[in-house]
Amino acid sequence: MKTKKLKYKPDFDFDLLGITSSENDYKISWLISSYLEIEFMKCDNLTIIDSQISVEQNFSVFESLANKENIQLKLVSNRGDIGYLITELKNIDYFLLITKDEEKTLLNELFVKLKSLPDITGIFKLDTSNLKSKEKLLF
Repeated sequence: MKTKKLKYKPDFDFDLLGITSSENDYKISWLISSYLEIEFMKCDNLTIIDSQISVEQNFSVFESLANKENIQLKLVSNRGDIGYLITELKNIDYFLLITKDEEKTLLNELFVKLKSLPDITGIFKLDTSNLKSKEKLLF
């Protein structure tokens, strides 16, 4: 019997902001929610089993619909119980995933607004094409 190989290339159709802060995940989500006048809801934790250390890792996730254009925001913790979600970015505490923002207007607006929050020590625009473990952000 002849076998067929399927080549699958995932679509990374989201923009990514990296956030550095010493605050807990629930406080950061509340600060961003109140400042941007949106509501983040706590979702089920993102669970990843690392094949190298055979341990289950949990990362907190908060989700929101940002506005009437159905742009979706996800706030994901980079630090889990044991390790990091994206190991090459250990200096980043949280990721803000922005989906369905074709014109990149919300990305730039969020970057400027969140930069002014006193509890956020740093915010960075990240390019997903340069990340080795970017597949972990597809959930």
